[in-house]
Amino acid sequence: MIRENVTEQGNIYGKWQITEDTWCITDGWHNFVYLLIGEEKALLIDSCSGEGNIRAVVEGIIEKPVMVLNTHGHFDHTGGNSCWPEAWMTKEAAVHAKEPFGPIHEKWFRSKPYQDYKIHYIENGQRIDLGQKIVEIISIPAHSEGSVAVLDKNTRFLFTGDEIESGQVIWIVRNQSVSLKELAQMHKMNMEKLLEFRQDYDYIWPAHNGVPLYPDRYIQDFIELDKLIIEGRQQVMEDTAGFGFPADNQTIVNPFQDYGKLCRTQYGTASVIYSESSVVYHNK
Repeated sequence: MIRENVTEQGNIYGKWQITEDTWCITDGWHNFVYLLIGEEKALLIDSCSGEGNIRAVVEGIIEKPVMVLNTHGHFDHTGGNSCWPEAWMTKEAAVHAKEPFGPIHEKWFRSKPYQDYKIHYIENGQRIDLGQKIVEIISIPAHSEGSVAVLDKNTRFLFTGDEIESGQVIWIVRNQSVSLKELAQMHKMNMEKLLEFRQDYDYIWPAHNGVPLYPDRYIQDFIELDKLIIEGRQQVMEDTAGFGFPADNQTIVNPFQDYGKLCRTQYGTASVIYSESSVVYHNK
């Protein structure tokens, strides 16, 4: 047992094997990250928030070299990067990748051996060869400027980070402010882009709340919801409460309280949380 990965609540990380060469690792913060194993090396898609030692979990599964790749630059996806000397992400994702969300994340980050890890840039259409397994990078920025999806044609899995989610897609934490309508237009274009690859995957694996997702229902529902937002016809729900997202009247501190009055809107399986001011606020 790795003591640094155990707290008074129990183990920090859980893991399960999806296929022969694909694992899911999860923590207590509703994060799901994925380990894809090739003949020569493995790819870790996202690295959670930095609690404990996720590298020890990965190395308990495989002994091959590991390439850490981030779907975007939010710290709940990049916090564990500093367990390794280098990581891969888009140029836009790198802007805030090393910025902890709060004091506890700062503490975790400062305890790691590679706080100044080297960042390599990836881009749309790039293919990464893991050895008898090639994955493709698909740029889908809306939730975050640097967002990408990772397509594994071998397993027919699509890993989407936070741009498609079983609970909600959050449209408030970005590097630059964008109007709600513009953001919905961007997200709709990205969903339509993923449909162009539909013949190459059977399931979507998001980064939070529930996995896997059935592509046809979720992508189409998000497109319809995006259309409603673009046209200003979305229905605002009474409360923002959802999968891992705090209710409006909770006594605990809402981590998104600095973003103004928030709204949740939903269509079928798709749900989005945005600011009532119709502006997406800066990350910092």
